[in-house]
Amino acid sequence: MRQVVVLVLCAVLGLCAGQKPCCTPDQWEGTIQGLQGFLVDDKLGTVDGTVQISYDFTNQKLALVENLNETGTGNIMVKVIQDYKKGKQYVIRGKSCMESVLKGFVKQCIPDNATNIGSFSFGGMAPGGLECDAFMTTFAGMDNNYIISDVTREGCYPVTQVTVNLMRQHSTVTTQIFTDITTGIKDPSVFSPPEPPCAKNHQVVFEDTSSSFQTGRLGAPPV
Repeated sequence: MRQVVVLVLCAVLGLCAGQKPCCTPDQWEGTIQGLQGFLVDDKLGTVDGTVQISYDFTNQKLALVENLNETGTGNIMVKVIQDYKKGKQYVIRGKSCMESVLKGFVKQCIPDNATNIGSFSFGGMAPGGLECDAFMTTFAGMDNNYIISDVTREGCYPVTQVTVNLMRQHSTVTTQIFTDITTGIKDPSVFSPPEPPCAKNHQVVFEDTSSSFQTGRLGAPPV
């Protein structure tokens, strides 16, 4: 399933080369609103929608509740639960559920090799605005693939992210807005798998190898 994302206008106030990469809080929740444009095998389309995300690095868990709309497919509603301590991922759609093997949880951080490309104030000039820093992450040997991440100056909360992936047969441009972000996990049952147990898919192993804010189709490892 594809990532998702939404376009944001922000006022760049100037370069601030002294700002360093950072990591999000160990526990946070919120909503990702997104829009993605894609070109796959000469087919143009879009995916848009929202993802409710609960991120718990302390207990090595991630939960995503997705409500997406894709060109040619229509509405997609799915919940993904990832429990890295148990090494299991659960994908729930309606009454169906599939369990897969999972490994390699990576803390959500701006990578150390990211470039600070500026600072800005979201929603007005300080002190009324939200002070943010922007970073660009590029990948060696992949000039047409990069990520621009905006995070708050205090706390390193994700604000927006643009991901560009330009390949000959499969290109995507994804924009994400992170809204209503709060620290902590209000209801730990969000990580509880359904009962009775899911059917098992022994052929699929998912591994989180990302080090930036790839919180699933709108964010985490793809399903």
